[in-house]
Amino acid sequence: VLPSAQRQHLERGSPVIGQVTFDARHRPVSTNASRHFLPVRALATDAEVRFHSFLSLKRPAASQKAASVPSALLATIDAASKLAVWGLDGGAVLSDFDLGHGPGRTLTHMAVSPSQDRHYVVTADDDGVIRVHALKIDVKKEKRGATAAGGDSEKEHAKEPVTLSTNFTASFNLPTNPGGAARNLTSVLAIDRGSQSFVVTGDSIGGISVFFKNGTLKGRVRVTEDPGGVLGLVRAQGQTVLFFTAYSFGFFSTAQIDLQQPPCAGWNSPLFDIAVDPSSSSSKVILALSDGDILVFSTASGKSKSCDLTLKFPHVSTLPFKLHPFRGHIMALPILSPDTVQKAERVRDIFFFNMAAMGAGYGLAPSRVVALQASFQERHPTSFALTATSSAQDRGKSHIALQFEGTKGVELFELNLKPPQAPKAAGAEGAGGGGDTWSSVLDSFPKVGIFGVALVGVVMWNMRKVSSQQKRDKGGGLDDFDEELFRERLREHRERKAAEQAAGAPSGGGGSSDGDLGPKGADLGEQDD
Repeated sequence: VLPSAQRQHLERGSPVIGQVTFDARHRPVSTNASRHFLPVRALATDAEVRFHSFLSLKRPAASQKAASVPSALLATIDAASKLAVWGLDGGAVLSDFDLGHGPGRTLTHMAVSPSQDRHYVVTADDDGVIRVHALKIDVKKEKRGATAAGGDSEKEHAKEPVTLSTNFTASFNLPTNPGGAARNLTSVLAIDRGSQSFVVTGDSIGGISVFFKNGTLKGRVRVTEDPGGVLGLVRAQGQTVLFFTAYSFGFFSTAQIDLQQPPCAGWNSPLFDIAVDPSSSSSKVILALSDGDILVFSTASGKSKSCDLTLKFPHVSTLPFKLHPFRGHIMALPILSPDTVQKAERVRDIFFFNMAAMGAGYGLAPSRVVALQASFQERHPTSFALTATSSAQDRGKSHIALQFEGTKGVELFELNLKPPQAPKAAGAEGAGGGGDTWSSVLDSFPKVGIFGVALVGVVMWNMRKVSSQQKRDKGGGLDDFDEELFRERLREHRERKAAEQAAGAPSGGGGSSDGDLGPKGADLGEQDD
């Protein structure tokens, strides 16, 4: 275990430091990969898979048995540009379907529809040709009747076979550049808006094009002049698309075919990947830079637009990350680039960062930001696809398909990672890791409760004040007793009594006069004598 600054400095000179040490401040909460990644099965074991992605299926009706209804299918494309679709039980729903890009062409991009009702696959090759294939997925319920031994009842055994048919929809290219410069396809994204489906593309000269699913161009806008153009596209909230270049990112409206606000910028290392925090309504954007840093930008401040750097993830690797949000976490997979040196010494573990702990800030105690660091020993994952199941029985479960370096096919795992709980504020952790301070207690106590306690105190004080005033007005008690006045009257009484005795007056009258002073006065008189 090494301090953060020392570990980061040593890792720059020797990447093996990242494999044999942990960050003392950001030590992972768990490193038990077998607990959180439960192996299910291997799929497409005979194919060299180039792309894979999940197709989400519609949530089953309440009358159907959710256990027998698949929640998703896995689509794979191999090196021969053949499409296959697999069930999570390992059965092939579709296999060796030729996508029609022709011999000598290499597929460079794959995108699938996000809808659970309409399914299609978009593929693009190195010549810029984009092809769309519609997928019709049917889950039919078959019943087999079996008469019971008594002959008076019938048991039904239901199956849910999945049938899939494909239909070629369109083939189109990017619009030509009037300036003559080559316009290469850099990213492809499928978008559904209501009953319409769109294909959004980014190119190397900074343009974003929107096509209808039949290949008709809806519009194109140039959004950046950064070298390399648009590097990637990510679905955002509603009809917007999040795009990023090497040194900027922004939001693009597929309905208006225009930018929603000026792009954000402000970092030095080129941008590698980007993700949106779904819990923040796309107002928090997570950036993975090429030097291994991960930044968080806020794009909204109240009702106004902004572009503020709010957080920076712990630096746990010098490799860039592929990002994906998952249940309050950000999943990060280190990716090797062609020019990476000392590849064998690099950390290739999968990291899960706790966004709630990031928002609470860091104290002197361990941060608990790295919720999980999953290592697969000598096996190194190179790509992943992730989805959450939607069936009632498997509620809360998710599946992840990992492709490992030097291995054919993909491996399916059940990902078991609970959403994080809201942590205590960093200020509550003292230098010695002690208990809550008074400030943290007051911060955690509701302001309405504090106002209520103060209001009750004021009311009780006023009631006591009014009650005391009423007692004074009625003359009750000895609150208005004046001792000096009493002593003055007692002195006058004694002088008068002495004068009467000197004049030969009867002594009985003094007793009655003393009686007029009351018992308290008599006691005081005796005390003075």
